Amino acid sequence: MPTVIIGHDMPAELAADVATALRGMGVTVKANAFAPPSRHTKVIVVVSPKGGSGKTAVSTNLAVALAQRFPGRVVAVDLDVQFGDFGAALSLTPQHTLAQLSRTTKMDATTVKLFLTLYYNGLYVLAGATDPVDADSVGPQHVSEVLPLLAQNFDYVIVDTPAGLDERTLAAIECATDLLVVSSLDVSSIRSMRKALDALDHIGVSTGRHLVLNRSDSKVGLDPADAEAALGMNISSSIPSSRDIPLSLNVGTPVVISQPKSAVAKQLQRLADLYAPVADTKSGKGRRR
Repeated sequence: MPTVIIGHDMPAELAADVATALRGMGVTVKANAFAPPSRHTKVIVVVSPKGGSGKTAVSTNLAVALAQRFPGRVVAVDLDVQFGDFGAALSLTPQHTLAQLSRTTKMDATTVKLFLTLYYNGLYVLAGATDPVDADSVGPQHVSEVLPLLAQNFDYVIVDTPAGLDERTLAAIECATDLLVVSSLDVSSIRSMRKALDALDHIGVSTGRHLVLNRSDSKVGLDPADAEAALGMNISSSIPSSRDIPLSLNVGTPVVISQPKSAVAKQLQRLADLYAPVADTKSGKGRRR
């Protein structure tokens, strides 16, 4: 008996009518394994007040994990324009950058797409700058222009930011639908994160937040529950300590590709589930893992 897989590019009502008609003809109909993204693009801004928290590792792996599910519908932006290594983490050598884009006279959705670099699995990347001096041309106003333009063409926009809350990061946060805050399990990182969250509350940022606790199994006298209590947030993803992460960054291959069965990769895939829930094909209802 033939089998037809109905993708999620088809409108929901039309897909239901087609599925009913096909089943009436004796055809087995299956839905795509992943629930479709909302028509309202997710702009996910990844932030951390301290360097070394693992923010770029989280950003790159999240972007790749989403692109594995929705090739061609995910774009990542390296907003650490001075010293960002998002491209290096993917072994990319971009020919075009956000710094170059910021100097163009015409800024529209089509122009922005010309400055993207394609990663092999269907992920697009907007690199920051080729050197720190070049980065000076990127202002918060450029961020406020570019992110909404990217949101017109992609279902997911992942924004990796520098440590702290500079003007460019704040401009990105204003465009965000979701904030992904990354912290390590140590007193200094937790305290800095608490200050950053308080600052965001003070300026009226109410965007939904998810907490990623990196090196969550570190034996440093703190428990993950202590971090949750201090930050007033539940942990959405706990990333264990693993040499797979620094190794993957050094070789330029995200761990969700190089070590997909590792504990770290599984946690990062579960993080992607927050934004792209897996459909329960048995019940026909969406679920979250």
